[in-house]
Amino acid sequence: MANTFYTPAQVASVALALVRGDLVLARTVNRDYEAGFGGGRGTVVNVRKPATLNARKRSIGAGTAIQTDSISESTVAVTMTDMIYSAVDLTDEDLSLNLEDFGRQVLAPQVTAVAEEVEDTVVAAFQALAESAVAVAGSYSATNPTAQFVTLRQILRDRKVPATNLTAAVGTGVYADLLNSGALKGYDQSGSTDALRNAEVGKVHGFTIIESNRLAHDEIVAYHRDAFTLAIRAPRVPEGVSFGQSASGDGFAMRYIRDYDSSLLADRSVVSTFIGCQAMNMVEQGTGATVVPAVRVLTSTTA
Repeated sequence: MANTFYTPAQVASVALALVRGDLVLARTVNRDYEAGFGGGRGTVVNVRKPATLNARKRSIGAGTAIQTDSISESTVAVTMTDMIYSAVDLTDEDLSLNLEDFGRQVLAPQVTAVAEEVEDTVVAAFQALAESAVAVAGSYSATNPTAQFVTLRQILRDRKVPATNLTAAVGTGVYADLLNSGALKGYDQSGSTDALRNAEVGKVHGFTIIESNRLAHDEIVAYHRDAFTLAIRAPRVPEGVSFGQSASGDGFAMRYIRDYDSSLLADRSVVSTFIGCQAMNMVEQGTGATVVPAVRVLTSTTA
């Protein structure tokens, strides 16, 4: 490998940019992140939920005092359940003879592995939702699949879920039905190499449609961005490591460390992060009631 020198901050920054480019579903949910996550705080992260207020009114010229309200934000505890990491040994032979581009041959595959596991964690939270019995009324039709999305949107809107930031993750079978029906004609990805951009296949009745082969082929998960929270914390760099950096940005955080194992005569390259993902109820504007801002269906049971 050529004698190209990088600082820990530069490597961590490149790794962060690479992992962001590989994430798809993880970028459609709420993310709570921090670099250099320290000890003494446990594995539970308290994620803030926005406060809701009721507007009041008074008659013009009544001369009565106005009523004031207090802002009260609640939190939801999200448990970080796992450390996701990729660790590889780089022998003297690797470093001296085999590696030409560290970023392409080592860092990029490591980051891709971490991103894949993050995506799996998000999908596990999706699939922990019970299948909706209400959406059965949609009577899914492979020749007219968009009708199901009308039903899903109505369910969410009746729960007073905002009409913005709505996503529908669909399995490959549902995606095929949408293609065959012509529902996605005219969508242009503009040659993007970004994973999320490439996974977005169009809009249907207010939902950004994303195909995922992690879902069952007949599965649809329709959700608002705040239906799920992905808590991400980059571990602190150990004091005994001479080359390491934690970094955060654009909704993600991770740590990169590189040290030497004298018993193997090898460098060790490690990319890691703590994560946890869970469903979140949404506070209904005006009433303070909580609603579930997501619906999961299997089209084979709604046909």
